[in-house]
Amino acid sequence: MVLLSIIPIFTKSCGPIPQLCGVTIGKRYMSSRNIILSVLNSTTTKREAKDYLTKYTDEPKIINHSLLLIRDLHCHNHQILKQLSATISRLRILGLRPICVIPPSKYVEKEAEALDKLITQAKLQPIHLKESLVKNRFGHYRSILASKDLNLFDNSIPNLVPIIKPYMFNEKDATEDMSGDMIHFMRHLSKNVVPTIDKFFILNNIGGIPSGERNDNAHVFINLSQEYKSLTKTLTHEISALAKREPESEDLIDRMEIHLKEEEIAELENTTKEHLQDLHIMNAVLSNLSITATGLITTIESAALSSDTNNPLLYNLLTDRSLISSSLPRFKRHKKCSFEQFLEEEEEHEVSLKTSKSIERQNYDNAVLATTVVKKGVNIKTFDFRTLNDTNSIGLPSVNNMALDSETTKVMKKTKGKIDLTKMKTILDQSFHRSLDLEHYMHRINGKIASIIVIGDYEGIAILTYEGPSGGQFVYLDKFAVLPHLKGSLGISDIIFNLMFKKFPSEVVWRSRKDNVVNKWYFQRSVAVIDLSVDIGNNDQKDSIFKLFYYGDPKSAEKNINNFSRLQEFTKYVRNIKPSWEQ
Repeated sequence: MVLLSIIPIFTKSCGPIPQLCGVTIGKRYMSSRNIILSVLNSTTTKREAKDYLTKYTDEPKIINHSLLLIRDLHCHNHQILKQLSATISRLRILGLRPICVIPPSKYVEKEAEALDKLITQAKLQPIHLKESLVKNRFGHYRSILASKDLNLFDNSIPNLVPIIKPYMFNEKDATEDMSGDMIHFMRHLSKNVVPTIDKFFILNNIGGIPSGERNDNAHVFINLSQEYKSLTKTLTHEISALAKREPESEDLIDRMEIHLKEEEIAELENTTKEHLQDLHIMNAVLSNLSITATGLITTIESAALSSDTNNPLLYNLLTDRSLISSSLPRFKRHKKCSFEQFLEEEEEHEVSLKTSKSIERQNYDNAVLATTVVKKGVNIKTFDFRTLNDTNSIGLPSVNNMALDSETTKVMKKTKGKIDLTKMKTILDQSFHRSLDLEHYMHRINGKIASIIVIGDYEGIAILTYEGPSGGQFVYLDKFAVLPHLKGSLGISDIIFNLMFKKFPSEVVWRSRKDNVVNKWYFQRSVAVIDLSVDIGNNDQKDSIFKLFYYGDPKSAEKNINNFSRLQEFTKYVRNIKPSWEQ
């Protein structure tokens, strides 16, 4: 489907003289064209394909670059380097120009030699830059990436790949030294840059930032504005605990265990320090770049994978997301339930890698577990007011003013700011292409609001309410919207669903029109789907244009989905909710 729809776009983007990223391809044109079309067809949605082609192949005035920081490259064998070289070549063909950075160490020259060979194998032209930072007499830093005098980042030499060494020149005493602080170095290197840096990749031997919720495998996605402080605190605490080398007790066995595992503990401590440094570096660099820039941390082995659908760098270039979605439930029901005859038969939509080679599947799994995608992120506000009034909201219709309950009053004391209902209506109108009857809507939800999640300046929103009978209410996702031009970008949808699932882990339901194109995405994040037209035994069958989606942790899901009376409550109350759109 994607392939057929994007061919006209690609043809138009190339123009009468085949070009890619401003570079005339000539004999390589057909090869490059086939690569792009085959990759897009296998990895992206129609919208992602259009976004990619517009950004990278429409003879852009803006040339997109990636910063590529590789740790311990010299430690890897020839085969890995050869495969990584192929990845860099593919990134360049797909429209991303690499700028390589070598971290400070005693192996800088070995790293530079390995990078030179790697880039040459990719049929690109390496150029080594030594004095990448200059510190003037006043203590201010100037990055080589901020220089407008060099033609390193235009199309005069299209296949040039800078290799930046971690050296700094001090004008005050005319000395040159290797940087001793990688975070400081990367922060100043990425300030006021001339080239448009769209991606920042960190390749290492340990993978992305570990997540306790994923059994210490890598976080799938990190929204820095929301998670940076808490992740820093967690990693710092782990390093401190490891450094103390304290046994579980004063027993001889426990003390001996600490001694016997000294090497293992020391290695874990160093690994955790590297994770923390990677997090700090990512935050320092992305803070200097556009909000749309994306960071990615993965292993060198994952970055060297040959398959476009397995390789996290290539996949992120084409889709601007991780190999899997961060909002997918960490569990899925497999046990058959007694109510399954009432569930709509659904085609299996979950994305899976279909291959006859088990090694490819293993490589994909390893890449998924080792990769973290990072965004500068957006600010998030959560309002847990059950009742809205003039004191905690802006733009509330006067007829909807209600006395505040004690619970709302307590929440107001802890919450800064008010909910702007005018902005809320604007995003809902734009997202649904309809006009919300705010008075009718507030009359329906006011007094039973579970939470309102606002992303940025109302770029995304989720409104959750309490529905159902007294004493058996459930949380219902009443409205979920992202501004049209931001759909698929910044990870807003994943951020909202992650917050929602964490806030209400036991049970959340929502409904969607049967013909909604987003239903595949909803299906992947639910544990059950029910057609609201189906009679589930309460003699209250009615036609409905909606499906009901159910999410819950395994314990709650097992209990509720096998409970006919609970299912009847879900279907009855959700099906009968009256829309609040103006006629």
